[in-house]
Amino acid sequence: MLKQSLQHGSYGYRFSDRNLQNLAQIWSLGWEEQTSSLYDWDGQNRRDTGKFIFQYTISGKGAIDINGDTHILTPGQGFIVNIPGNYRYYLPDDSNRWEFMYITLYGDVVKHYWNEIQKDIGYILHFQPDSEPVTYLLKLLQSATAKEISNAHQASGLAYQFTMNLVTYCTSLEKRLSQWPEEIVEASMFANNHYGEDIGPDDMAIASGMSRYHFTRQFKHYTNATPIQYLTDIRIKKAKELLLNTKYSAEDIAKLTGYKNANYFNKVFKKVTGTSPGKFRTEGQPSPPMGT
Repeated sequence: MLKQSLQHGSYGYRFSDRNLQNLAQIWSLGWEEQTSSLYDWDGQNRRDTGKFIFQYTISGKGAIDINGDTHILTPGQGFIVNIPGNYRYYLPDDSNRWEFMYITLYGDVVKHYWNEIQKDIGYILHFQPDSEPVTYLLKLLQSATAKEISNAHQASGLAYQFTMNLVTYCTSLEKRLSQWPEEIVEASMFANNHYGEDIGPDDMAIASGMSRYHFTRQFKHYTNATPIQYLTDIRIKKAKELLLNTKYSAEDIAKLTGYKNANYFNKVFKKVTGTSPGKFRTEGQPSPPMGT
């Protein structure tokens, strides 16, 4: 069975195909929580040169010094840097933990777009947890955990797609300026990482550190969805992927997406999509009615 909740860990890839290395390729990716001041990376003193890093804060707080300026990194903020470079990222003295996802890539395509983003926007980027770069990186981490990234051509395609997702996101001014508070980011990331478990709005509120009443109002304000609607949307999107790309039964998919049994899963799926899981599997997403 697929494992839905990601655990802290790192994954490295060393493929030898030079043509794919020149295009786009994965060097490493991971989900980490750092609690020690020993976590300290200097961009001018690294051996793995010619690489490009994307790192996204999930919870806690980190810091990065770039060209003499210090930037505090809180949930919802990410950075992109090159190796080598004039920067240093670390756990600051006033933070006891920093939880983040990251991916390190290399290749000429990656280099081109990393430099374009840095020139047009800068090194520090703001991301909603349901943005394409963040959700795609989550998928990559799930694939890495399940040992599904197995060859150079596959990894190169994934690296290229992540880069394109990042470029597309960064060209949208509206998305760049739309920032969620740290508490909402933490609740959203909790839902995205634990949707396969028996969780609900109360658990999301706990993850945010807010009272249930205040959390529900704030979450709806920033996401335009209630916590249960947001969680259901994540679960149904994942269920669609599993229906189209696996042979899992409805009972298996129900369990993998956080539903206790297939009957309840079928009921929710039909209410959200307008069709049954079985029909969706054979026919795909139904087309919207004419005139809508």
